[in-house]
Amino acid sequence: MEAAARVFAGELGKATRGIHHLGEDCLLTPAGACVHLVYLVGALTSMSGDARTAVTARIADPTGVFLVRATAREPEMLAALAGIAPPAFVAVLGYAEGGRKEPTVRPLSVAQVDRAVRDRWLVRTADRTAARLEALRARLRGEGDDPLADEAIAVYAVTPAMVEELRAMASQALEVLPAADTAARSPGVDLAAVLLARLETGGREGVPMEDLVALGAKEGFSKVEVEEALAGLLEEGDCYMPRRGLIRIA
Repeated sequence: MEAAARVFAGELGKATRGIHHLGEDCLLTPAGACVHLVYLVGALTSMSGDARTAVTARIADPTGVFLVRATAREPEMLAALAGIAPPAFVAVLGYAEGGRKEPTVRPLSVAQVDRAVRDRWLVRTADRTAARLEALRARLRGEGDDPLADEAIAVYAVTPAMVEELRAMASQALEVLPAADTAARSPGVDLAAVLLARLETGGREGVPMEDLVALGAKEGFSKVEVEEALAGLLEEGDCYMPRRGLIRIA
């Protein structure tokens, strides 16, 4: 059952080791994240390539740059990515893959979003990073039990100083937020609960993504808001994606 990871670009860019974890080939980051399916939000700053064959987008967060590459093998993703003109905030759900120089992300979903979506992503990703760093600190003290943290420590020779560098990176990411910004959702309908209820009725057959988007629209939510909520559910392990375009309850 695959959950979507949330990592900052500065952390994913340092991932040089591929591992096999829970049946998937993942990239192991120095902070102990196992990244296969990843949800990222950032500023599209530039695009290179040919919209007919392949494009590579540079999507920046405050810590670095994600490289998102779409090819003609997936024409819908190629058209979606090439159709967004920089600068723009973009949300991507995709697969992280090791590269010759640095990791890239192969998109499954691409959407233009607003600053509020980006800001919520920063806060949630900082929270996830802090949890991983606390696991690293515990293992460095000889406490707890976290195999991914142990492997990250062994592979990257992690020290307390490196953990502090990663903590500072995550703190830096939050400096772009307005002083009064919070991760609170709008009051009213709990979109995640609505989606989970529908996924439960779908059982083992699963529910097509377009059906969930339509359900969200009936409750007044945009496609981007539905995709963001689903990314959170995937991250928490409440559901998973057995194949592209289909979501199934965990």
